[in-house]
Amino acid sequence: MAETHDPKWGPAYLEGWVVPENPEAWTEQVWTGKLRSQAGQTKFHIFYYGELMDELITVTEFAPQLVIAEDAATGEQIVIFDGTRHGYDALLCETYTEQQQNHRTPLLPYLDEDGEDTFEVSVTAFYNVDWDDEFSDDVDENGQLELINGERCDFEEAKRNGFDAISITITSAKGLQTEILQEELA
Repeated sequence: MAETHDPKWGPAYLEGWVVPENPEAWTEQVWTGKLRSQAGQTKFHIFYYGELMDELITVTEFAPQLVIAEDAATGEQIVIFDGTRHGYDALLCETYTEQQQNHRTPLLPYLDEDGEDTFEVSVTAFYNVDWDDEFSDDVDENGQLELINGERCDFEEAKRNGFDAISITITSAKGLQTEILQEELA
């Protein structure tokens, strides 16, 4: 069996796009990272699919949220969160159609209450599920776990991407912090 999950790894799909943020403040179940583009930039425009309610991006009747950060200098795009592919429910409980996964439009630009459109981005993932206890019997001899959509995934990667809650906070040049996503996923 693979080594025990360490939530300090954070979501596997964000590997290479985030740097640990305040690791000394982490608890066993919480991981936080600050977004950084491949060019090393930390200022982003945010685009999203979802309903905006009190500054939070929420699900729609059609599909879960999609949040993308675009490097303000290079235009490079990073999927910060896709509710059809990331989190416990998307991996193990809910299935989505091709339309729900690939046709969530329009993507809207996020503006904070001051009308700012460029931000630093922090992501916090919460890990309260005991994956080893709940799923170790379902892992095959190759270390793979079958997801709800029938795909097989490395068990350690599933643990990292199967967080049970996520929060995304943006900070403007003026220092205004806004939590734009807060979603429970299990």
